[in-house]
Amino acid sequence: MILAVSIGAGLLVAALLFRVFFDDWGGFWECVRYYLTPDVISLFRGEWGADQWATMKLGIYTALSVGSGYLAFVKLHQLFG
Repeated sequence: MILAVSIGAGLLVAALLFRVFFDDWGGFWECVRYYLTPDVISLFRGEWGADQWATMKLGIYTALSVGSGYLAFVKLHQLFG
């Protein structure tokens, strides 16, 4: 039960932060595309700065979402475990 609640908390934080980090699904998939593109390719295309920014946004968004779920799990386990 604690695991399900903590996963729900992580998903809720992810949903609430989505509009803060990305304008729409297109912006999200653009960040994923930059994340999967090697930096050398972005450098030769002249998109290195955009690549770094998109990768950082995706990393922070993922860390906050997963981190909030993990924090909820730890704290709920301390209270009710």
